[in-house]
Amino acid sequence: MPRKVLMTDTLATELTLIDVPAHTPIRIDETTARLVNYAANLEGGDEDAMDIGYSARIWAQVSLPYRNPGNIPYWERRNGSVSLMMQPALLLNAETGERTPAYPYGVLPRQAMNWMATEAVLTQSKQLELGRSMKAFMAKIGLAHGGRDAKRVADGLRRLFGANLSVEGLEIRPDGHGEAIEYFRIADSVRLWFGKDDVEDNEGLWQSTVTLSERFYDSIVSSPVPIDLNAMKALGKSAMRMDIYLWLTYRMFYLRKPTRIKWNDLNLQFGAQYTQPHKFKAAFEGHLRAIKIIYPEARVEPTPEYLILRPSKPHVEPTKPRREVED
Repeated sequence: MPRKVLMTDTLATELTLIDVPAHTPIRIDETTARLVNYAANLEGGDEDAMDIGYSARIWAQVSLPYRNPGNIPYWERRNGSVSLMMQPALLLNAETGERTPAYPYGVLPRQAMNWMATEAVLTQSKQLELGRSMKAFMAKIGLAHGGRDAKRVADGLRRLFGANLSVEGLEIRPDGHGEAIEYFRIADSVRLWFGKDDVEDNEGLWQSTVTLSERFYDSIVSSPVPIDLNAMKALGKSAMRMDIYLWLTYRMFYLRKPTRIKWNDLNLQFGAQYTQPHKFKAAFEGHLRAIKIIYPEARVEPTPEYLILRPSKPHVEPTKPRREVED
């Protein structure tokens, strides 16, 4: 007897049920399964399907590296007239006493910054509590706990908090124009107190905290970008896919008329590692198909020369709730 299976076309705005023979094996990758389950829960009215969080607007305009840039003096990414320049953290090797340049990259710093932005908006506080163990913090950012992952998270946090960043843009006014440059770090101070046994809620440890820098904190709370943290988790282990979702959600807040964006410009913003434009375009469209499963209202049309955006309902309605800080 035939059975119904969910399928999507290239840029489907909704999932489609088709008949396939009962004996036909159905194979679906882990990420697609998460996306379909998320969409089904959302369509079914599950109150827990969405977990509203926030991101800093800067990460909707420019983003961190996807891969380790290696031992270079600085790393840069551009989006139109906006440019992000980053200098690496200098991590101390306790055994040799030497310092090694290290950049934040990949999924982990994005997960950490989404969590920090969400906490900053909800508590209206620069000082954020990470928890009393690495296990507790990893649970907060949606990671499973494990020895290798715990070391990776600790290393990623040091890379993120130790980096120096600057954002440069062009300001145009009626009487002229000029350059505006903001220099900042993510945090002013960090206190990490993780015990050897790394158990959760170890009362013998101080609370691990991070105090965001004034500039970064202000950039978050002045104009936070609402996102769905569950959607971010469903998108899987692709930093580029997470960036495209954040950018698309941000753009749909204020888009009032159709706009065209050249693929070369998108490559500078999202895919600087792609030296061949057609490979970037193929990768971007693949990520877009995944995002459309969870955000079908996004009216996006790839053409050979442009990506066309049309006004759409935001994935998360712009709100700014507040949670009181517990004593």
